[in-house]
Amino acid sequence: MNQIDKKPKSFSFWFKYELTKAQKIFFFVFWLNLATVIFIVQEVVAELLSNVNSVNNLNNFVDAYRTFDKFTNQSNFILLVFSFFYVFLPRHSFLKKDKFLVASIVYILFTFFGYNIILQFGRLGYRFITNPTKLARGLMIHLFNPVTFIIAGFLAFVYSPARTIGKFHTYLIPGVIYPIIYGIYVISVPYLYKTVDGSIYSVYGGVTNVIENPKIAWAAIIALLFGYFPLSYFIVWISYVKISKKYIDYPASLRKRSIKFIKFEMKQ
Repeated sequence: MNQIDKKPKSFSFWFKYELTKAQKIFFFVFWLNLATVIFIVQEVVAELLSNVNSVNNLNNFVDAYRTFDKFTNQSNFILLVFSFFYVFLPRHSFLKKDKFLVASIVYILFTFFGYNIILQFGRLGYRFITNPTKLARGLMIHLFNPVTFIIAGFLAFVYSPARTIGKFHTYLIPGVIYPIIYGIYVISVPYLYKTVDGSIYSVYGGVTNVIENPKIAWAAIIALLFGYFPLSYFIVWISYVKISKKYIDYPASLRKRSIKFIKFEMKQ
């Protein structure tokens, strides 16, 4: 090995010659993911500081861990973890057959649709957020970060198509482990935890309160775990399959110009 090989490579060399097109996209997505996570951490820190100032007034006490038990925040953390591995540790087993990418897209799709479509009809939508910092945080974790990641994920299917893709169940089974564990937590927490004032705590209010609102809560949880997640997993997986088949033999220079012509032709 000569002296040139021993020299540390510059950032520009690493970025230009060692990263794939998809990795270059996710390099920028990584920083957006990181900024989003900083917003989440800032919320926790603000709550902890508020508790210090409210030590003699329990009515103002906030359990900071409730910020972390939200699927929205957890799914945004997952995006940061994925982007880090995809860009900086691309050969890690976590990335095998793009299962982590497919799962991340499915999780953040739920965050995006759940808030921007469903919760906008309640009193949790953007129009009810009056604090500028909280509004910026809400837009980041529910809109900008999810949309950017989803677009980048599908571009990764185009620029780094897979020649061999596993069967649907090999993606679904490991991918739903996290939602099932989270669902168990959502179901059990009303029985195990009470707030400072002694009331029942439910992660998402009446929608997940299996004690005080059992019919709606159980229906919602079961529908999500056994309906939404398998269906959304299939949609993302079949998209991954179709895009990979279309672009696997495309010259890299032609992929960008042909993205707008993606068609999904289901075999009869």
